[in-house]
Amino acid sequence: MSIHALRFRLMIVFTVFGAIVCVPQAFGETREEAFDGSFRLTTGEVITGGLFVEAGQSRFLFMDTENLARGGLFERAGDQLLRSIVPPGVEIEFIKRDGGIDGLVWREKGRDPIAGRRVYPHRSRPVRMTSADGTELRGRLMLPACTGPHPVIVSVHGSGPVNRYGGPYHTFFLQQGMAVLAYDKRGYTTNSEAWREPDLASLSADVATAVRFAAEQPEIDADRIGIAGSSQAGWVVPRAAVEAKQTSFMILRAGAALTQLETVLHEIRQELRSDGLSGLDLDHSMELRREIYMLAIAGKPISAADALVAPYLDEPWYRTAFGVGPVSSRWSSHWWDWAGRNLSVASAPDVAKFEGAVLWFLAELDENVPLVSTRAALEGALHSFLIPSPDGPPRFSPGYFDRMKGWLEERKFSDRKCFAGQMMRK
Repeated sequence: MSIHALRFRLMIVFTVFGAIVCVPQAFGETREEAFDGSFRLTTGEVITGGLFVEAGQSRFLFMDTENLARGGLFERAGDQLLRSIVPPGVEIEFIKRDGGIDGLVWREKGRDPIAGRRVYPHRSRPVRMTSADGTELRGRLMLPACTGPHPVIVSVHGSGPVNRYGGPYHTFFLQQGMAVLAYDKRGYTTNSEAWREPDLASLSADVATAVRFAAEQPEIDADRIGIAGSSQAGWVVPRAAVEAKQTSFMILRAGAALTQLETVLHEIRQELRSDGLSGLDLDHSMELRREIYMLAIAGKPISAADALVAPYLDEPWYRTAFGVGPVSSRWSSHWWDWAGRNLSVASAPDVAKFEGAVLWFLAELDENVPLVSTRAALEGALHSFLIPSPDGPPRFSPGYFDRMKGWLEERKFSDRKCFAGQMMRK
């Protein structure tokens, strides 16, 4: 039987590396989302992106998703000007016409400026949803400025304080003729001291709420609702997809199918290696870390961890791995309680239950997600397949966005034809 004749739904891709106002939007608005969009340069490249929030910081992320020849992380330098943080020496000056953004000028130090015009236009409206526990979620629904109803992506956050803005990870889907529903993560705040990570179960309930909300919107094709997310979303999205039956597909980037415990331990091991621990010292520190976390999962008080580490307080490897003193002097009780409720959560069981299509990107050199064991867990959940290669072993994806674009088109989840006649395609 050929690989394409199989019933299996999961594709794992390896790559080596969350009232209607029309767009263009007016600069008179205070919202920085007016910069969001796609722009075709005279060189032929399409630069896409916009406001992007990660780790509580608001910046602007723009890139050419087809060949990554141009792009960067930017900060605002004026009413119509963005200046790059990385790489240095790049500026984007936006051009407004008739009250809205119509184009841009891309400037790189030492090179001639390049003009660009807006393509794949969209409109946006604010939304409010109420999750299962009564928590209000606020966000926006971004809609392609072409004939609907549209397939939709519900955008899901990674860990930390993240709001509704995803830059090119949203505008990419708009280019495919898809709507994007994005909302502020529950508890979102720009105050890092006040931030508290919600439980994974609550986050999954929020995603399920967003899926059901999307299905009720008149602009949306309720038969083509997908969920996309990265990192922490690997634990959040599969449970939500099973709960919200309207979900047709899900896309995960660098998410783990193992328990959060195993993923956190993998991440810490990489960090300790970079701090100089190796050999038995590294092994001892990781064994102790696992035992500590198992106490949290078992519901034991943090004082039980202090008793466990007491014999090792003077060991050099302990100080490198845990710092000076017992863990209760360094770890908050809030985090300890959160760990007890969430570290045992795994996504593979929910992946196995999901009846829709799954595209899961894994990174070959990921320091946060263990590649081999995550791949094995996913294959065990769905007897999945990799992209075949003529010489036997699976080949790496040529690119995250390229692979995703093709996958969506093959399954008719995207709708690029909605832009036909508007000269938005190459």
